[in-house]
Amino acid sequence: MSEAKGMVKMMKGLYVASITPYDRENKINEEAAKQLFSKNLEEGAKGFFVGGSSAECFLMTREERVQLFEIASGFKEKADLFAHVGALSTDEAIYYAKEAKAMGYENIAATPPFYFGYSQKAIAQYFYDIAEAVDMPILYYNIPCNTYKELDLTNADTIALLKSGALSGVKHTNLDVYQMERIKNVNPELLTFGGFEQNMVAFLALGCDGFIGSTFNFMLPHYKKIYDLYLDGKSEDARKLQIKANNIMECIWNIGLFPAIKHILNARGMYVGEVRKPFLELSQEEKEIVDRVVRENLEN
Repeated sequence: MSEAKGMVKMMKGLYVASITPYDRENKINEEAAKQLFSKNLEEGAKGFFVGGSSAECFLMTREERVQLFEIASGFKEKADLFAHVGALSTDEAIYYAKEAKAMGYENIAATPPFYFGYSQKAIAQYFYDIAEAVDMPILYYNIPCNTYKELDLTNADTIALLKSGALSGVKHTNLDVYQMERIKNVNPELLTFGGFEQNMVAFLALGCDGFIGSTFNFMLPHYKKIYDLYLDGKSEDARKLQIKANNIMECIWNIGLFPAIKHILNARGMYVGEVRKPFLELSQEEKEIVDRVVRENLEN
C-alpha cells in the first residue's frame, strides 16, 4: 500500500460531499447530477466525495450506488474522485470498491461497519480486506455521530491500522479537533480531511489537509474564501467568514441538513428533488427560515 504516502500532496483542497439529485419519480436525475458537478468545478472544487452520507447512500439500492459512481466517473479527468464504498458487510463493500476501480476511480472511502457491536480488531480487518481486494488504500470515513463507532486511538488494533498503509487517510466528520491532530500524530503520512466544515479554521490550524463538505454543494465559493484567506495568513478575515458559515450551518443542522441542502438548491433553480424517506421534507415555515438565514449570511 505504498500509494498512500504519495497521495498526500496531490489530494489537498476542498471536495464536495455530493448529494444525489432525484427526479420527480424519485429516480436518480443524471442530468442534474452532471450540472451540479460542473457547477462545483467552476466554483473551485478539487473533486468530489461520491456516494457518501450527503448522497443518502444507505437509502439507495446497490444498482443506484453504482449508477452514481458511473455518472461521476465522467469527471475523472477534471476532478479527483472518492467513491464511498462503505457497507454493512465486507463482501458488499468489496463489490462497490471493485466497481469503482473498474470505472477508473483512484480513491475509495468507507465507513466502518455498523449496527453490530464489532470490535476494533474486526473493524480493522474490514479495512484490510477491502484494501487487499482492490489493491488500493482506503480513506477511513470517521463519522461516529451516524455509525456510533468511535475511532479508538488507545486501541492497539486501531493504531496498527492507521500505520499499516491500508489507509490513505481519514475523513474526520467529528467535531473533536484534538482527535484529528492525534490521528496525524500517529501517522503523519495520512491525509486528514475535515468532514464538518463549520470547524474549518480550527482544523486548518492543527494541520488538516483539506475538507469534504456537504454544504459545499451550494456555498463552496464562501468556504473557498475561508480556506484561501487562512492559507494566506489572514486568519481573522477567515474567522469572520467562518461565523457567517456557521450561522447557516446551525440553522440547517437543527432543521435537517440534507433536506435543507436540497431545498436551497431547488430554490436556486437547480432541481435536485427531495430527500428519501424516512427523512422528512421541510415545512413551508422551515423553508422560509432557511431562506432567510442563507440570505442574511451568504455573500455569494
